[in-house]
Amino acid sequence: MDIRQLTYFTAVVEAGSFTSAAEKLSIAQPSLSQQILNLEEELGEPLLKRSRRGVELTGAGGLVLTRARKMISEMDSLRAEFEQRSEVLEGEVKVGVIPTIAPFLLPRIIASFIEEHPKVKIHIREDFTHRLVGALSGGEIDFAIASDVEKSELSGRSLHQRVIFRESLLLAVPQKHELAVSGERVPLKNVPQDQLILLSEGHCLSGQVIETCKTSRRPERLECGQLDTLLSLVGAGLGVSIVPEMAAAAAKLYGVKLLRLANPKPTRLIGSLRRRSTRPGPVADAFYRHFTEEMDRRGL
Repeated sequence: MDIRQLTYFTAVVEAGSFTSAAEKLSIAQPSLSQQILNLEEELGEPLLKRSRRGVELTGAGGLVLTRARKMISEMDSLRAEFEQRSEVLEGEVKVGVIPTIAPFLLPRIIASFIEEHPKVKIHIREDFTHRLVGALSGGEIDFAIASDVEKSELSGRSLHQRVIFRESLLLAVPQKHELAVSGERVPLKNVPQDQLILLSEGHCLSGQVIETCKTSRRPERLECGQLDTLLSLVGAGLGVSIVPEMAAAAAKLYGVKLLRLANPKPTRLIGSLRRRSTRPGPVADAFYRHFTEEMDRRGL
């Protein structure tokens, strides 16, 4: 748990509803609800009773509320003291991120952070999820952004995951493909597997696509190492693929049309990972707080 979750929980109780609290906090209601659910899951008990009339505290919720108010008060006092010191934040932060997220999620967040803290140096490590988990556990990076990390990996390495959002996976086809003209959701059974292009082995997205389509790697299939390359192959009419929704802008550049899938609608879970046992330094903590605040502001 972190102080932001406790702040959100307190705001919901005081406002009497998730809608009013979200407006007061200037965040999207789904993000607020997700953070309260994360808090309840970590504590192992429901904290609020939800109804059409609003919310009511459970017994466990009353206990958390009392402690949360004390902690928030102390945090506000501490923050005020340090703001008065007017110290310039300097140092570095090391962020790990999978390649199918990095170019779409990080640039604007880094730009806004650097604008506030120009003396901070940010190192970005793009790698596969399993390698980032190892790097984070070994202290090589400060936190990671990855997709669908197994709970066993988190508990075994004493890592905590904050769920950011669930992202839809979409079917990518050439503009003139027969499926592109229908304008309807495409059932998974209608995805032409003989045309499927995959990212190379090691990419978690590749594994997700194989599992979603109930297929396997084949020697005759086209594979590549980068999402941009994959989109360019699809745009050239060499096949189809399944890609994350955040790649929509890039898909247009390559002449690729993205179609919604149905029965079921595939998604991937995006989360940020931190070590439980090690307190981050002030620079890493500041960047992590900035990152999570930006995600909440965007409703992700």
